[in-house]
Amino acid sequence: MAWVAIVPAAGSGTRLRRGEPKALVSLGGRPLLAASLEMLRSSGVGRIVVAGPPERLADVRGLLLRGEEAVAGGDTRAESVRRAFACLAAAPGDVVCIHHAARPLVTAPEAAEVMRAAEVSGAAIAATPIVDTVKKVEKGRIAATIDRAGLWAAATPQAFREEILRRALALEEEATDEAALCERLGIPVAIAPISRLGFKITTPEDLELAEAIFARRSA
Repeated sequence: MAWVAIVPAAGSGTRLRRGEPKALVSLGGRPLLAASLEMLRSSGVGRIVVAGPPERLADVRGLLLRGEEAVAGGDTRAESVRRAFACLAAAPGDVVCIHHAARPLVTAPEAAEVMRAAEVSGAAIAATPIVDTVKKVEKGRIAATIDRAGLWAAATPQAFREEILRRALALEEEATDEAALCERLGIPVAIAPISRLGFKITTPEDLELAEAIFARRSA
């Protein structure tokens, strides 16, 4: 059994408004993708396949070490993961970790904890409990207040034993994450709590916050 990883990194990052693929936007003077790759290597992952922007694969490959690979990502996250999974050629029993390049502040110990949880349960995801009051809004007005008890925000890494992820991806359905595909198959998915600092960089404000945190960690 080994830990292996897929990094979906083909997103355009339109909401970030930087004019280049999100994974290649600079954080601390290096592409976002570089931080996620270094974290995965430190967590104990032995092999990595990145699904990158088709027109920027040369840039992605420039960040990889020997034995790591890049493939052209698809139009959706699900398609990118399927392409990378085919290239990964994971063995039965391996734990496949899927980590979004837009979450560069997740730590190696957090990722390792998710993968250990997947070893035990077969499927596990990083997540954070929702702490804000949640409102359902319709036509610009509050329609209801949702009880936040038991509500968690899904994050990455998400990790699965190879045979479980293979079944999930074989559905060939679109989903916002692989855990949702497991849910459709009735496969239980465990939760591994991580810090809220592992947020996804989506907007310019997110990037500004990440820069400040990254600078403090690097000091």
